[in-house]
Amino acid sequence: MPIQRRRLLIVNNDEREATMLINLARSMGYEATSTWSGRDALWTLSTDRFDLLLVDQHVADMYVGDFINRVHVSSISPSIILMKNRIGTTVKYDKSLGKCRAFEKEEFGKLVQELRTEAFARRSRVN
Repeated sequence: MPIQRRRLLIVNNDEREATMLINLARSMGYEATSTWSGRDALWTLSTDRFDLLLVDQHVADMYVGDFINRVHVSSISPSIILMKNRIGTTVKYDKSLGKCRAFEKEEFGKLVQELRTEAFARRSRVN
C-alpha cells in the first residue's frame, strides 16, 4: 500500500515566501499548494481535504482571526500553524486562535521542526 502524503495548504500573499514554503514542504514529503486569499482557502477547504494549514499573520482579504475561527467552526479539521512577523510582538487575536500554533518568522528553524514532526506523525499513523 503506497504511503499517503500529508497535504498542506499555505495561505500567504507574499508570492516569494509562499513559493519558498511550498518547496520546503515538498522536500519534506508534503503535497503542498498555496493561495493568497482567505476566502479562496475556505472554499478550497470546503471542496478538498488538507491535513495542515500554514497561515501568514496577514491574510490579504480578511482578518486572520476570523479566518481561523471559520476553519475551527467548520466540519474540516486541519492542524493550523500561524506565522507571525516579529519576535516579541503581541498578536491581539491570540485568544481567537484556539488550537492554532504560532511561530515567529524569525524562528524559522522551529517551523521546519514542526513540519518535520507533523510529517513523521503522519507516516507513523499510516504504517
